[in-house]
Amino acid sequence: MTKSTAPPTRLAGPTSTPRHKAIGSLAVIIRRTLATGLARLQDPQPEDFAARGLRSAKPGTSHLGLFPILALVSTLGVLLVSFSYDMAQYGDQVLEFLFLPGLLLTFVPSLVRLISPAPLRLERICLLCLVGMCFYLIQLMINPLSFTPYDAMLHWITADDILRTRHLFGENTLLPVSPYYPGLEIVTNALSSIGGLSTFQAGNFVIAAARFLMILSLYMFYEQVTMSSRMAGIATMIYMANPHFLFFDAVFSYETLALPIVTFMLYILARYDAMSNNYRWMLSLAWLSLIALTITHHMTDYVFDGFLALWTIASLLQISGRRMRRPLAALALSGLLLSLAYAFFMTGNPVWEYLSSYFATAFKELGSIVEGSGTARQLFSGQGAPSSPLWDRLLMMGAVALTMLGLPFGLLSLWRQHRHSVLAIVLGFAVLAYPVTQVFRFTNYGGEIADRSAAFLFIAIAYVLTIFITHYWPTRHLNWRVTTLIACALSVMLLGNTLLEVGRAYSGLPGPYAVIADGRSIEPIGIQAAEWSLSHLGPDNRVATDRINQTLFGTFGNQHIVTETEINMGLASVFYSSHLDHEAVAILRNAGIRYLVVDLRLSTSLPVMGFYFEPDEPGAFHLTHPISREALTKFSAVPQINEVFDDGSIVIYDVGALTNEASHGYALAIPSI
Repeated sequence: MTKSTAPPTRLAGPTSTPRHKAIGSLAVIIRRTLATGLARLQDPQPEDFAARGLRSAKPGTSHLGLFPILALVSTLGVLLVSFSYDMAQYGDQVLEFLFLPGLLLTFVPSLVRLISPAPLRLERICLLCLVGMCFYLIQLMINPLSFTPYDAMLHWITADDILRTRHLFGENTLLPVSPYYPGLEIVTNALSSIGGLSTFQAGNFVIAAARFLMILSLYMFYEQVTMSSRMAGIATMIYMANPHFLFFDAVFSYETLALPIVTFMLYILARYDAMSNNYRWMLSLAWLSLIALTITHHMTDYVFDGFLALWTIASLLQISGRRMRRPLAALALSGLLLSLAYAFFMTGNPVWEYLSSYFATAFKELGSIVEGSGTARQLFSGQGAPSSPLWDRLLMMGAVALTMLGLPFGLLSLWRQHRHSVLAIVLGFAVLAYPVTQVFRFTNYGGEIADRSAAFLFIAIAYVLTIFITHYWPTRHLNWRVTTLIACALSVMLLGNTLLEVGRAYSGLPGPYAVIADGRSIEPIGIQAAEWSLSHLGPDNRVATDRINQTLFGTFGNQHIVTETEINMGLASVFYSSHLDHEAVAILRNAGIRYLVVDLRLSTSLPVMGFYFEPDEPGAFHLTHPISREALTKFSAVPQINEVFDDGSIVIYDVGALTNEASHGYALAIPSI
């Protein structure tokens, strides 16, 4: 038989094109993937006996498993990050080239081990504590000698004021609400007084203890609601990948202590719900924690009160929640009453005005963008900072996209297998807020809402994503390909969320000086000027200056910083105007300003944060050119103003001759500019 030499017949039509073939193949893959996932959802328990933490160690084997080796690997990751901080002087690209691999080396090996069903419960706990404390060291290494993050310096002012005056509820003009929520400062000052430590040393001990408590509480909470040691480990690692865990929630700020209190209460309540006996002492512990939370951080308190209310409502609708109805209702009502009483009946507490003004401005900006009358913020670039490189953009978008894509599958898994659990349903409802908060990334003023809400929402998000991961890839289907896929996805979430947190131009990491870039703007020149003011001018002088020098002179200089919030009038116009006119002098007199601190470096670049003095100053977030040097140096031409300090970058002016009562009749001699 001879073979035909005629060419094979090709069917004409659109289905024969490569594009349609690719679409058809993709559709087949998606159908098979969904079918496989739905089939695996029928499995009531995807975790095997060992992964649930029920297996004991074999005779002669260590309970720690691979922990010593992985501890060495994570330590090498921290060392690589420290090298990146040192090399940051050569540019952001050099910093990033070492920083991101250092994070991965700290995070990924332990993550891969935790995905495996092999580790015992003790090893999993040790690995989680290892990664969490290594992340804390990464934050501490940014400046191991003093507080430099902007929020940390604000609370430093409150702590020092309490330590100096021996009284609570003092004055903090930079963050007026801080003295009314002094939980962190009370614990820090107690440790400082007992141990003879500085505020910085005691504060870091408190932060380390809070971080340790949070990791253990999260793990035990997830273990309680999933009944699996492996799932609890994965969920805790996912939580560590949220935008605020690595840096913001490891600084000297009230949220850093409030979050561990919340996770501890969640574990106590989940444990109480699972126990058959009524251990009243557990509820008493939850009540004491709720009181501590009320005086520690307002926003964390309000979020947790809302969560308790949602949990209470869900328990009323679910038969399985019958046992928790009364204690939940009592806690939710008590938390609400405590919060309202503390906010509205504590004399001078400005929390309502503080929060309402911020959210009102943020929603107003978002509304103007939706209506078309406002301009959305460019996500990967900003004034005073270069645009993010392509790989950074992909990582940041990937982190949000992977979270958004995983949540529907996780919610489906939750509904199919865990809808009988009241707490699981409440956590599922909570994750629905995540897509809403991401909308605020397009605003300038409300951009912090997206990142700060992640610290709360990721408690629920980590649970939902873990359900998806462990149901779709149960232990019996694990292999190196699946483990690599999961580790890569969570690594993208970690790196992308970290880049979202460090801010424009890596302002949260070490590097060359940048104008109004928070951490990047804290350097020896400003610190020395602030310390000079304390030693030569004395403390508590009324000082007006830019955002960065406000924190420096308020902490290292111990000066009274005059802000727009305190005097209810804008001070930025005094610095922006080309000459010192009578209106500017009237502002200085009404505010009682004694010294003006002028940083001449402001004229070299646009501010990375979008403003020089206050977030609502004229042109904030939309500045087109730096503030002029002529405007900053105009004070030298006024005879009544005395220049008391000048190091070439920072100038301190004594304007007392203009602002004291005796000078109100003076004629203001100002040469034409």
